[in-house]
Order: sequence, then C-alpha cells, then structure tokens
Amino acid sequence: MRLNRRVLFASLVVSLFLTVPLQADQPPKVDRVGASSSTQEKLLIGEAEFVAISVIKTVFRARIDTGATTSSIYAVNIEEFERDGKSWVRFAVKNAKKKKEYPLEMPVARIANIKKRGEEGFTKRYAVATDLTLGEVTKQVKINLADREGFEFPLLIGRDFLRGLAIVDVSKEYTQTTPGALEAGKAGGN
Repeated sequence: MRLNRRVLFASLVVSLFLTVPLQADQPPKVDRVGASSSTQEKLLIGEAEFVAISVIKTVFRARIDTGATTSSIYAVNIEEFERDGKSWVRFAVKNAKKKKEYPLEMPVARIANIKKRGEEGFTKRYAVATDLTLGEVTKQVKINLADREGFEFPLLIGRDFLRGLAIVDVSKEYTQTTPGALEAGKAGGN
C-alpha cells in the first residue's frame, strides 16, 4: 500500500509538471518568410537576370547564385600593377556573345589566394569595387575577376549583392526591367 502511494504521488507530480507550460522571460524570436514588413520591399528575381555594370555602361545576362558568396565577372588579360603606391589591376571584361572586350584599369579591392585542384601553390584572384544595377536597384560590390570561359553566363551574382535586396524564385527568369536590358536582349544577350 505504501509503495502504491509513492507511485501514485510520483505519477501525480510528473503529470502536473507536464501539464504546466514552461515560460521564459521572453519568447524566442522566430523570423518567417513573408512575416517581415521589409519582405515587401525586396525584389523578386529569377535564376537569370539582366544586370548593368556601371563602369563599362553595358548590360550582361547574369546567373543568380545564392550559393556563391561573391559575384564574379568574365575577365581576361588580368595584370596587377602599382599606381601612386597602391595596388591596381589592368584587365578586360569579356563579352563572348558579342565578341567584344572592355579594357579597364581599377584599384584592387581584394586579393584572394585560390588553390587549384591538382596544382601546386596558389593563384591570385583579384576583386574590384563596382556598381551593379538590377532592375531599379544599384549596389556597389567587390566583384571577382575570373576566367568564366565555357560558362553560359559571363556574370555571376552572389550573396554579396543579393543580401537584404532580393528573394530568388528559381522557376522564373528575367523578371526585372534593368535599364538597357531590352537592347541587350535584342542583341542576343551578353
């Protein structure tokens, strides 16, 4: 009888503990897609968009890649040099579809050492700061200069441009009206 009372008492305490909700000083904050008022302010973009590059005043077809940390552009003949004691880079942005190159000289914004698979040592990858325009939004990013030969898109837009700006719907493409995009589309894209 005594054992049964103990079991009964323990059962009562456990059931009481389970029915009383635990409370914290403040409930945890949960962000939900669409719950924020700032969500309405973000662009809804597709997996491919037209993006204008201000420094060369032209529009390129761009792959939107949420898995890429940084944006990259197809650049060739990359050569570092010094100007006024600072590191600069000379290069040409390549538009393979139009068979056109845009030669530029710009200050280096960042240098990353990239290890190539199966090779000894590192390769320097330069980045320059430039304005990119997607739709009605312009944002400055540090864009990597990369050999994108063989890629469908000469421009890759990464999270550095997208963060806080856009929501990507991969079932869509070319959703924004970027200034100059109509002409670029008629010319077969970039």
